[in-house]
Amino acid sequence: MALSRTQIVDEAYTTLCEQGLGGLSMRRVAQELGVQPGALYYHVASKQDLLADVGARILAGAPLSTTDARGAAADLRSALLRVRDGAEVVSFVLAYRPEALGPCLELYRLFVDRFPPRHAEWAARTLVHYVLGFVAEEQNRAELVRTDILDEDPERAADAAEAFEFGVDAILRGLGTAGPPAR
Repeated sequence: MALSRTQIVDEAYTTLCEQGLGGLSMRRVAQELGVQPGALYYHVASKQDLLADVGARILAGAPLSTTDARGAAADLRSALLRVRDGAEVVSFVLAYRPEALGPCLELYRLFVDRFPPRHAEWAARTLVHYVLGFVAEEQNRAELVRTDILDEDPERAADAAEAFEFGVDAILRGLGTAGPPAR
């Protein structure tokens, strides 16, 4: 059977879920697929390009609400939390190849009725960056607990959803009353 880009992305996604970003390497993906690492580069130009596809797959698993910014933020958080180091991967892809993450970029539509297009994009980015930061902290803490560096904090875990919603609401209230950005 011939190797395909889809197989490579699937294996990279599986490795990410099991090992985290630190355990995801081209060598490991090749080993799991039973090929030499060089064979991967026929299908993906670099690890960065592979991560762009993996980031898109992370978000494809849970389409974001296109009618409600609060719901979209919750959908994004859920999608990221399903995958170990999901926030770190998606954050990297937003910097490297943002067009690969259509759902994040489409959030600006939730703000176009309230802001000019450029400001709608900034409003969407503000919300996405908050979600990425919040989830990155959750996932980093989970990793510290998993490696016995920190003890589990059930109270903090129980408050996470409420704290997240508080932050989203604060951002959305601010955007609802904010004027044009200072120049």
